[in-house]
Amino acid sequence: MKDDFSIKGEIIDALSSITDPQSDKSIVDTHMVESVDVNSGVVDLTLVLEKDYPRQNRFDLEDAIYDKIEAISGVQEVKIKPMTPEALKREQSGEAPAPAQTPKSEPKAQPAASAATASKQPTMPASAPVEGVGKVIAVASGKGGVGKSTVAVNLALALQKLGFRTGLLDIDIYGPSLPTLLGIDDRPAVHERRIVPIDAEGLRVMSLGFLMEEDTPVIWRGPIVTGIIRQFLRDVDWSGLDYLIIDMPPGTGDAQLALAQTIPVDGAVIVSTPSELALVDAARGLQMFKTLNVDVLGIISNMSKFIAPDGSEHYIFGTDGVAREAQRLETELIGEIPLDTKVREGGDRGRPVVIGEPDSPITQTFLEIAKKVNELRPLDEKTSEPKKKGLFSFLKS
Repeated sequence: MKDDFSIKGEIIDALSSITDPQSDKSIVDTHMVESVDVNSGVVDLTLVLEKDYPRQNRFDLEDAIYDKIEAISGVQEVKIKPMTPEALKREQSGEAPAPAQTPKSEPKAQPAASAATASKQPTMPASAPVEGVGKVIAVASGKGGVGKSTVAVNLALALQKLGFRTGLLDIDIYGPSLPTLLGIDDRPAVHERRIVPIDAEGLRVMSLGFLMEEDTPVIWRGPIVTGIIRQFLRDVDWSGLDYLIIDMPPGTGDAQLALAQTIPVDGAVIVSTPSELALVDAARGLQMFKTLNVDVLGIISNMSKFIAPDGSEHYIFGTDGVAREAQRLETELIGEIPLDTKVREGGDRGRPVVIGEPDSPITQTFLEIAKKVNELRPLDEKTSEPKKKGLFSFLKS
């Protein structure tokens, strides 16, 4: 029997093929689908419709949704909750429904129904820590192509190598690279309605890439992306970790906002090359986290220089650009990672350099960065020492 998470993915794909007769666009692209929740095959869907949306169009749309979802294997029941944008906004903010202006425009029974279901709506849950996790560290970049995911994977492995129990969550929805970087083609299991992270080299890892066919594009937007990220944070069993490293999508958008609204983030690390173009975007990323009240621990300079076989150093992307930008932005340069073919080869083979070349200078660089992250965000006093017991020892206590 398929698990709820797999069913949800099929539902979202099916909804993407349904066209809004008003705009002639997908109901997913037009943000008419606010949330999709699946519990033991029972589907709850919130459909956002303008107050003046034609009645017959609404009925046709709901019929199409029922037909598409009920055809999916594993679906037991479908419940559609239509809401106006105004009602949704009140529900998300926790406000009481506004009184009706006239009996014709707002039936008396409608506010009561909205209030009765408000507590069940998971669209905008309150921010709460990830259960059983010591510190959450986001690894982000202002733009793509600067090696952010490679840095995130090797940083997580370096923390694990130092003895900390570490998890790695890939929420780069549109370009999940964790399966390639770690050489994983398995699917996560589900136990007692929670997703069990995959074990890889001592890490507990999760990525949307584990749930999708290779080369399948992700064309989700807005609320769907937000819902997937929240599910990765709430419905995955991360308990027992010292550090959870989160590989963010590049840029500033829905994913960053969803993360900050869902959980308290203990710190963010910005990855950039020394090039001026990358640093402009890195500065935007840093300011975004400040706007979201997330502390930025510092900037990592990736591909800072190339060391040729003869020992000569070549600054391909410029010299000291990241250090100058860190000083300007009043943050810290927490590490410089040289451009090294071993890093690229390890990522292509699914054996990141920290585990593939444990004695190399580049691995030592990642270990130093991991130590710095631990210094900047140490664990609580009771758990400040690295755990030497083994990854799943908490299950035995």
